[in-house]
Amino acid sequence: MRTLPPLTALRAFEATARLGSVTRAADELSVTHAAVSHQLRALEDWFGRPLFRREHRRIEPNEAGAGLLPVVTDAFDRLAARASEIRAQGGRQILTITSAPSVAYRWIVPRLAAFSAAHPEIDVRLEHSTRLVDLTRESVDVAIRYGTGPWPGLTAYPLMPGHALPIASPALLERHGLSADDLPLSPETIAGLPLQHEETRDFWRRWFVDAGVVGADVSSGAVFHEAGVLIDVAMAAQGVVLGRVALARGLIDQGLLLTLHDRPVGAGASYWLCYPSSRRDDPAIVAFREFVFAEAGISGSE
Repeated sequence: MRTLPPLTALRAFEATARLGSVTRAADELSVTHAAVSHQLRALEDWFGRPLFRREHRRIEPNEAGAGLLPVVTDAFDRLAARASEIRAQGGRQILTITSAPSVAYRWIVPRLAAFSAAHPEIDVRLEHSTRLVDLTRESVDVAIRYGTGPWPGLTAYPLMPGHALPIASPALLERHGLSADDLPLSPETIAGLPLQHEETRDFWRRWFVDAGVVGADVSSGAVFHEAGVLIDVAMAAQGVVLGRVALARGLIDQGLLLTLHDRPVGAGASYWLCYPSSRRDDPAIVAFREFVFAEAGISGSE
C-alpha cells in the first residue's frame, strides 16, 4: 500500500515552488490565496518539517522542498501527458488556447466556429488572461502572445504586426468639423483632438515626439489597461486612440474606424502563435496551427 502525501496539497506545493509566489499559484489553480496557504501548511504538517523559506513577501523552497519539487513536477507532467493521450484515443481531443482578452474576443472568437466546423473532433477551451502562461508546465496547449519573442522552450511564429496607429470614429471627426476627406490629419491637428490612452500616457507622448510635435499636451483623457477596451472607446467616439491595427482591422475595413495618420508606434512587436517545441507534432496543435496560418495569410507549414 502506497503512503502518499495529499495530492491537492502537492499541487499547491508544486505551483508555489515553480512560480515563487502563493498569489500566482492561487491564480493558476483558480483558488484563493488562503486555500493555497492552508494546503502548504497541511503538506508541511504531513512531512513534519518546513518545505519553504519565507522572508517578508518572498517564498522559495528550502533544501527539502527543492529536493521534492522535481519529483512532483515530473510526476504531474507524466500524468498530464498520459491523460492527454487517453483522451485523444477516445476519439476527441481538447485544445486549450490562451491569449489576452483583446485577442480572444477580437481575433480568436470570431474564427472559432470555422475551426470547429473544419475539426469537429477537437473541443476548444479558450482561456483569456493577461497572465503570461507557462506553456511548458501548465495544462495549456497554445498561446497567441503579444511581444517581440523569442520564448525559451517554445516554437513561435509571428502572425500579425503589433503596431498601433492613431484611429478614431467618423463621428468623432465630424464633431470636430473634420471628415475622411481630410485624412491623413497632421500630427498638430491630432494633438488638438481628445486623446485616450492604453496603460500609460507615454505612448502618445512618444508618438508626438517621433512626429516632430514638441510640447503636445497628453495629460488629459482616460487611461485604459486593455487594448480591446481602447478600440471600444474609439468606436464610442470618446477620443483618438493608438489602436492595434491587427485587432481593429475589421472595423477599419468597414469604415467604422478611420486611421488618421500612418506613423506607427510599437512597430517592433507582433502577435505570435506559440506552443511547446516538444509538442510540434500534436495533431490538435498541428490542426490549429494550419488554420491560424490560413487566417493570418501565412503560407507554408512547419
